[in-house]
Amino acid sequence: MTTSSAEYAGDPGHPDHEEYLLELGRATYAAAGLAGIAFDVLRIHGRFESAALYNDPLGTLENRLKGIRPPLDGIDEFLSLLAEARVVRNDLIHALPVKHGLHRRTSKDLSYVRNFYTVESLREARVLFEQALRNGNKVLYSDGGAAIKRWYGDARQ
Repeated sequence: MTTSSAEYAGDPGHPDHEEYLLELGRATYAAAGLAGIAFDVLRIHGRFESAALYNDPLGTLENRLKGIRPPLDGIDEFLSLLAEARVVRNDLIHALPVKHGLHRRTSKDLSYVRNFYTVESLREARVLFEQALRNGNKVLYSDGGAAIKRWYGDARQ
């Protein structure tokens, strides 16, 4: 049921709430991809066994990426975007539902607040996640796909 008093699309009573939920799904899906691309770069270029990565949170995957040697083309830009995206991702995934949408605070910094009340706030998060994913894919294929071909060859043996 929509009510005219709903101020933000995150409020179930707002006429744009369904669009808000669709963008929330898009943002959440893109957020999941952050760990996926980090996982793939580590498997392919870092030569990590998949089982060693399954339980790693995104921050741990990010730290593992910093240790890949030799450094990969584009890894610094990817790591910078990934660090920024991880903060926004954590805010989105750990936000609590409130009247106007999703609200995030942390115990580390009691003055810190991030709200996802609008379709645009969710879209901004999704765009950042997708930018990090594109950069991660560039790193994954920075050698023209040679490491991926080698990985698949090793997996078949």
